[in-house]
Amino acid sequence: MKIILFGLVSCLSILSVAHADVWSERQALAKVQSELNSLLLLVSAAKEQLAQNSRVHFDYSTLEKELKIIKSGIGDHLAQPMDPVMPDNIVQIDGSYTVRNK
Repeated sequence: MKIILFGLVSCLSILSVAHADVWSERQALAKVQSELNSLLLLVSAAKEQLAQNSRVHFDYSTLEKELKIIKSGIGDHLAQPMDPVMPDNIVQIDGSYTVRNK
């Protein structure tokens, strides 16, 4: 369980150290998505160790479902096309810089 929590904290910390530009954010989110894949493997391995005779059980199915929802949300965000930044108004320039003496 400590490994799972550590993994979640490390995934979230990646976002806090990313630069403010779009590409860095997308790269950080892709890394989080990759780490979520690793976490899902850890959760699956922990689920196999489930003690059947225990009075209280950890709900691995809910954890897996929610990690998949988070991973899917990140994937949906990364799949969105990036809109180019366009200025509000573009002033057409003349391009004629020669002044003739009269």
